[in-house]
Amino acid sequence: MMICCLFWGGNFVMAAWALGGTTVPPFMLATARAALVLLLMGVFLFRPLPKQFWRMMFVCLCVGPLHLGFLYTGLQTASASATSILSQSMIPMATILSVFWLKESVGWKRGLAIVVAMVGVFVMIYEPGALRPDIGLVYIMGAYIAMAVGTVAMRRVPDVDWRVYVAWTAVIVFLFGGLASLLFESGQAKVWEVDKVPLLTAAAYAALCVSVFAHGQYFRLLQTYPVNRVVPLGIMTTVFATVLGVVLLDETLYQRYMFGAILILPCVWVIARRGTPAPLDVD
Repeated sequence: MMICCLFWGGNFVMAAWALGGTTVPPFMLATARAALVLLLMGVFLFRPLPKQFWRMMFVCLCVGPLHLGFLYTGLQTASASATSILSQSMIPMATILSVFWLKESVGWKRGLAIVVAMVGVFVMIYEPGALRPDIGLVYIMGAYIAMAVGTVAMRRVPDVDWRVYVAWTAVIVFLFGGLASLLFESGQAKVWEVDKVPLLTAAAYAALCVSVFAHGQYFRLLQTYPVNRVVPLGIMTTVFATVLGVVLLDETLYQRYMFGAILILPCVWVIARRGTPAPLDVD
């Protein structure tokens, strides 16, 4: 699990590097990543379709183009360390959705942890002394709202082989990401000439280390060990991303980021240890 967290943390840093200091646009990066995943996992598209295929497509839409579109757009300005901290807010958001959507119950300890975690989110997003939010982190928040919706919706889909799920998600990302890139982004040919290396490096890292290796190991661990032993370890993703962001990208840890982390991370641990639905996909 520590290797998975290291790869996930590295993905925040790699994407922030490719999107923040180059001409690489977010939807082009998402499309390139999806294309590489399809080259590796496309054979699993020919497996028998799950019974709730269209419901699975809704999940793929949430955790694919919606999540990655918001995430990569936010990472153009947001730091990898702040993004990794905010990503943990998905667990309290998924828990809130599960209460209204799946009629699950929440005890007072988890309820209090959810409230405190969401306070931490707003502390991180809003700049001190200003009445406007940090727009990059607002996009990141949107990314994890989409992920939370997809996470809860996935619980309504019968068991699906993770490789089938990853392959179909790549199809949705490739179609929607490619269309969005054509409609809303420009200069793709110039990006290919000038910044081909960061584009392909970030896309290959995400495809190989995250979509194939980390997701595969994560699902294997969830099948082997209790959920409440695996999910809390995901907090280590934030540790790795923060350290790598500071060391490799020379990022600044603002006080509001650290205070938000102090509020969010312990609460995520409490919520996950008490049985919240595990995230089914991670960046």
